[in-house]
Amino acid sequence: MRLFPLCCALLLSGCFRAPEVVAPPPPVPADLLRPCEGYGGPVPRTEGQFSEALIAEVRGRACANAKLEALKQILE
Repeated sequence: MRLFPLCCALLLSGCFRAPEVVAPPPPVPADLLRPCEGYGGPVPRTEGQFSEALIAEVRGRACANAKLEALKQILE
């Protein structure tokens, strides 16, 4: 007889609102979560150093943009 109030409370609590459905997040590959390498060296002083820094920065930005596109496709 003691379980009767507990069972009634549990049954009535299910009538108040609809249960929320929570979808799990889509799986994201680990390589998309790693940061991209950019230029991290000293301030370029010559044209050659500036050229190398610029190329490294462009590659890093291209890598980051490619990862963003891949994440966009996964999340859609």
